[in-house]
Amino acid sequence: MFCQKCGKQIPDGATFCNSCGGQQGVVAQAPTAPAYPGAPPAPGYPGQAPPGYPPQQPAAPPAHPAAYAPAGTTDLKCSSCGAPLKPQSGLTLITCDYCGVATSLGSGGWSVIQKHFMLDNRIDQETALASGGKWLDQGLLRRNVAKNAELLEATLRFVPYWIVPTSVTADIQGLKGGGATSLHTGDGAGRTAAKIGLSILAGAAAAAAANQRGGHVQMNQPQPVRVRDRINVFYNIPVVGVRGYNKYQPDDGYTFNVQGKTSYDKKKTGGVETLDGDVAEQEAMQFAQSLAQKYAEKEAKKRVDTLESFVPYFQQSPGELLHAPVWFVRYRHKGAKEMFILIDGNASKVIDGERPSVSLW
Repeated sequence: MFCQKCGKQIPDGATFCNSCGGQQGVVAQAPTAPAYPGAPPAPGYPGQAPPGYPPQQPAAPPAHPAAYAPAGTTDLKCSSCGAPLKPQSGLTLITCDYCGVATSLGSGGWSVIQKHFMLDNRIDQETALASGGKWLDQGLLRRNVAKNAELLEATLRFVPYWIVPTSVTADIQGLKGGGATSLHTGDGAGRTAAKIGLSILAGAAAAAAANQRGGHVQMNQPQPVRVRDRINVFYNIPVVGVRGYNKYQPDDGYTFNVQGKTSYDKKKTGGVETLDGDVAEQEAMQFAQSLAQKYAEKEAKKRVDTLESFVPYFQQSPGELLHAPVWFVRYRHKGAKEMFILIDGNASKVIDGERPSVSLW
């Protein structure tokens, strides 16, 4: 269709022109399901899921029509409210300052992100620093780390994350259990038994019996058992949507409380800095798959003592964009190098960070 104001071509069903922002008088109706069993789907209606994948529920019609423009454009009108969007160089994920609709620039042009959510910030700076301080002092070899830390920065930002549902089914093979251990007699027989993991009483009894005979004792342990198993794990993996923000990327399986999400509304940020992004959804899905494999391998190693084979199969669902409140705390401990802590402003939990390995004074 063509713009009723400037005459330029725009997507079918667009409410506003991407060039002049003019409102259009005709709005295309959302596609409907087939009218009778076996009828071909209406144009635009979701098709059947590929073989081997679970059937997907039809997606709800988008709240706003999609906006498209040639890749590389530097000036675009928001398809929801008509306000100008002027992305900075390199950004591919833009949030409208007026209505909050997120737009992504992919290889085919600009498109509205339909699933855009946020988490509310529920803590202040004092609470964030307290949560970070408890995390710093965890461990037998850490004392008063928070007390001796010099605070350099404590900044709250709403950071975009792609939340990618990823399931992993993996066939694993490995060994579980140990072999036989030979124990020679002598004055240190009991101590040797303790060192190799036997109980003190069992080792002492074996050594005493051997001393009386002046001979040799063979302590038998279970032989290694070959294990073949299959594991199934699922993760809602967050992938930070801003390049260069590597420290904001959870690396130990942390997940946000997506059950508490609400539709994105910039007014709810309270004026806190809200970041745009430059990581496309497809790239985020690829990175999420690599993280899922890492987490699944870690789970597999709990099943065996020696992991010999790990063959994963992945299945991912479309991701969603989540703006999460993150406190970035930067500090220096006893004049050492700078370190950081990330704190989830919604759950008041540490996402990731750095801390001294040993600090006893």
